[in-house]
Amino acid sequence: MRLKLITVAVAAIMSTPAYAETEAQAKAGGGLKVKTDDVSIKVGGRLMYDIDWFDDEAFTGNTGSGSDSELRRARIYVSGEFGDWKAKVQGDFKDDGSTKLGDAYLQYNGWDDLALTLGKHKEPFGLEEQTSSKDITAIERTMIINALAPGKNYGASLGSASNEFTWQFGVFDHGDEGGNIATGITGRMTFAPIITDDEVLHLGAGFRQSRLAGNVYKDGDQRLEVHTADEKVGSGTIMGESITAYNLELAYAAGPFHMQAEYFEGEVDGGGWTADTDIDGYYAQFGYVLTGESRPYSKGKFKRVTPKGSAGAWEVFGRLSHYAPGSDEADAYTLGLNYYANKAVRVGINYVNGDMNEGGVNKDGNALALRFQYVF
Repeated sequence: MRLKLITVAVAAIMSTPAYAETEAQAKAGGGLKVKTDDVSIKVGGRLMYDIDWFDDEAFTGNTGSGSDSELRRARIYVSGEFGDWKAKVQGDFKDDGSTKLGDAYLQYNGWDDLALTLGKHKEPFGLEEQTSSKDITAIERTMIINALAPGKNYGASLGSASNEFTWQFGVFDHGDEGGNIATGITGRMTFAPIITDDEVLHLGAGFRQSRLAGNVYKDGDQRLEVHTADEKVGSGTIMGESITAYNLELAYAAGPFHMQAEYFEGEVDGGGWTADTDIDGYYAQFGYVLTGESRPYSKGKFKRVTPKGSAGAWEVFGRLSHYAPGSDEADAYTLGLNYYANKAVRVGINYVNGDMNEGGVNKDGNALALRFQYVF
């Protein structure tokens, strides 16, 4: 149904008299854009197909091996700009044929250096989370990000963004809590004391606090950064009334070299009727573009590498990730190679070595993940 609505909306826009004599522009990796003097409409999306191989207890839960493949993401969106207003609707399509509404928001930009966003959009928490899935260096985000970053929810946020400084603060709906909204408050600030054409130093911090719908925190159990793996680290459902978390961000890029690191600490408050649960973790990532390109930076976020020549661009990277929910803990060590054929097509391969301690039992394992990505 949502796919039909998006298709009808695009068809209606393109058939109106305002667009009848307007030329459309299509760029590799940049979508289809139609523009008049008053209105700009863009249609785009992404496809990500993954194949994973893994063995031993940290990934399979036993001493055996496994493999799987999936259409990790299939998305299409329509966005538009109308004077001081901007809007976006995105549909996410799953392997089982179901659909999910991704972004669905209206944004007002009529105030100097301020943007008011209303509707379903990404909450401002974490550098890796704010970086689009099509632009992150590794195939999967880290365990601690997946556990603590709230993702996209309905709400309202206000913010301002430049290359040197950004801030965003919002109030969001996290589900039902006894007939009332389980309210979440989230905020993030970034500062780039060094930003030139060849060098960037990024600093940032974030905070989130939220009531828990049904007194349950559902994101504590996490896979070791291979999405189709069977095993997760974590002791099951975490009960409590609310969660509070903060993070610190550091990133640096100079020419073809780039690095970023984040530290997170959170606590699920038991409300006096159950024990509090600590959730903390961190990661550090280093990368180098062998063909000399730089990883672009814009307004507190990084973008994917764009090849300079027709032969494409090659990038190598390594990442250490640590995650500790309650008394359990896990580490994932990733080595990766990315090939950017052009701005639209990317192929990535990651080797992941995982180690966890769950309930006093040690588990380890190895995995290989392959991704084919197309952005339009």
